[in-house]
Amino acid sequence: MKKIRVSPITTDASGNASMLQSTGSVLGLLYAVQLVDGTFDDGVDVTITAEQGELSIPLFAMSNFNVDLMKFPRVSENSAADGTDLTSACMPLVAGNIKVVIAQGGNVKTGAVILYIID
Repeated sequence: MKKIRVSPITTDASGNASMLQSTGSVLGLLYAVQLVDGTFDDGVDVTITAEQGELSIPLFAMSNFNVDLMKFPRVSENSAADGTDLTSACMPLVAGNIKVVIAQGGNVKTGAVILYIID
C-alpha cells in the first residue's frame, strides 16, 4: 500500500485552493482518504480527482467537513454487458496525477489530504 500526502494545501483570499500532487502519476486502487482539517474554516468542501490528459477520474468529494477524519470511498460497479450500475461497489481506480480542490476553506488557511492506495 502507498501513502500519498498532498500538502500543504493553502487557500487563497477567497477560501479556494487547487493543488496537483508533485510525485507524478499514480496507478492503483483507492482504499482510504484521510482529510486533515489543519487551520481550514469549518464547512470545507473537498474534491479529489486523478488527472490523466483530458480524463479526470472522480475519486472522492465531500461537503462541509470540519474535523480530521478518514473515509473509505467506493464506486458502483457496472455490468460488462450493457454498462448499467450494479448494487455492488468497489474501490475507485487511481490512474494519473492526484488533484485536490478545496472550496470554503477560509482566507489563507492550510490543510492536507492523505490517500492510501493499493498497488
